[in-house]
Amino acid sequence: MCALALGALAACSKTDAPSPASGLTVVVVDPQAPAALQLAVAACAGLQNRKVAGSVYVQSDASAPAWLTELGLNADATVGATDFLNTCVAAFPACVRYDYKNQQTLLPNILTVAAVLEAVPLDNGLTATCGTVAFDATQQFKDQNTPYLATKYVFDHYAPQTTGLAMLNPGYDDRPTDPAHPAVTRDMLPVTIDLVFAQKLFVVYLINGCTDGDPEKALLSSIVNAGNWATPLGVYGYNGTWNVAGGDLYEAQTRCLDSHNMGAIASETPNLAFFATRRAPITDANVVTQNPLESVQYDPTKTYVAFVVGDGDNIGYMMTTRHDWFRQRLTSCQAAGSACPPLTWTISPHLPRLAPDLLAWYYQQSHLSGKDYFTLPPSGHLYAYPSSLAEAEQDKFIAATQQDARILGVTGTVHWDWTDSWHDAEDHFLPKYATADGVIRGIFPVNVPYMFQAFDWWPATRFYEVLTGKDGGKVAVFRPREWRGVNNDSDPFFLSPQKMAGELGSYPPGTVTWVYMTSDGGLSLDNSFLAMAKILPPHVQLVSADTAAKLAITAGQP
Repeated sequence: MCALALGALAACSKTDAPSPASGLTVVVVDPQAPAALQLAVAACAGLQNRKVAGSVYVQSDASAPAWLTELGLNADATVGATDFLNTCVAAFPACVRYDYKNQQTLLPNILTVAAVLEAVPLDNGLTATCGTVAFDATQQFKDQNTPYLATKYVFDHYAPQTTGLAMLNPGYDDRPTDPAHPAVTRDMLPVTIDLVFAQKLFVVYLINGCTDGDPEKALLSSIVNAGNWATPLGVYGYNGTWNVAGGDLYEAQTRCLDSHNMGAIASETPNLAFFATRRAPITDANVVTQNPLESVQYDPTKTYVAFVVGDGDNIGYMMTTRHDWFRQRLTSCQAAGSACPPLTWTISPHLPRLAPDLLAWYYQQSHLSGKDYFTLPPSGHLYAYPSSLAEAEQDKFIAATQQDARILGVTGTVHWDWTDSWHDAEDHFLPKYATADGVIRGIFPVNVPYMFQAFDWWPATRFYEVLTGKDGGKVAVFRPREWRGVNNDSDPFFLSPQKMAGELGSYPPGTVTWVYMTSDGGLSLDNSFLAMAKILPPHVQLVSADTAAKLAITAGQP
């Protein structure tokens, strides 16, 4: 695998590409198996898929078989975890030895070394044996026995041989009483690790890597800004440090470092090495195609609303819950006598590279209804707070987002920003999208934290504004509106379908707006959108997000 430059694939030589698979091995792993065994299997899956493209698929939970079925893939061999590991250490005889029980907090560093050395990480308690111990972490980290010291050691010795950055929690409590000193309360999950080994990612998890004045922040800053990887840097995995009042302060990465040059690629999921290698990345437009937009002419007596299913930036969601929701949506649309109003889904811009088969599947399924559409998730190219990016990074971010939109065939993006940055977003960042040759025409904001209002200086009757660029290009920016649950009609984020339908019906005639749906408050497709769509007043017309942007631009500034 070759490294990815921002917005485009870096050039790969023939020797960089893995060999095509001649057969598919499915590894069945008991989710209750020892963590060290699961980590070793995930690492081996990455190594094998790096060597032979799309050759190993790990089946460790109930959702894993679904994608083999959806993609019409049949296993040539099905093996257990122990047998697979024994085969792996024969094929990759070098190993990294470590002590899981006593070195759990150093696992990010141990995995980085093993990935760079193309060696299998073997806990001393495993029975598998290797031909050569390429690195003995019990000895090498004897005096580098803290996350800070071990991370610094690995950075000093191995960083130039890595292709990107990942943050993977080795097992810290992610809801601690003291966020600065969380206890280790669980095992490390075997997610994203196969991708770490397939792409030789540098793994860190520094609890105070974003804390001002802490040595860990200075270290993380030196790692990110050493020039090894392009910026704004997409960070794989998830940064769950410093959970405060139920929210992870640095999950989007952008406000972590003073350099403000990071964003997240939410990718805590297995089998990315399999999906990323089994077919070439999608890098051109029109490889996947949206449904034709609805034929809708703006009518000032109507109210137009686009509903957008959120969280599509999270590839783990696209592997699991969003797959189930999409199936439910198609069943509803195909039922006899059932209406099928337009619905828009956020979808990760990294699927064209990390899982092109999944991306193609979603687009193919959308064609079955003819009424399902896609848009970029927060906040375009990366899960980030773009107005908080350093000025030098913003234009690169815009260019990468425009390219993502071309590949996905969309014209809109959901945009998250921190509550104190919306003035700057409106005046400085968002107008960058308003160019005549740009793809993005609709921007759908969500405030962070969500319970506060963005654009509170707008008149109450303004649901969007149209920004015009220097060359006459236009982009519509919408007022945020979220729907997170259905169990509290006194809370605007948790309205019942009846209450939501009534609210939409009360909007002034000519309104063009949108609603962002997230599942973290108990909302499901069935208990929200599907129920509400049946009881909307006749003057309320549901449209896709791209059509909403088109209508807003046509109608002009409200």
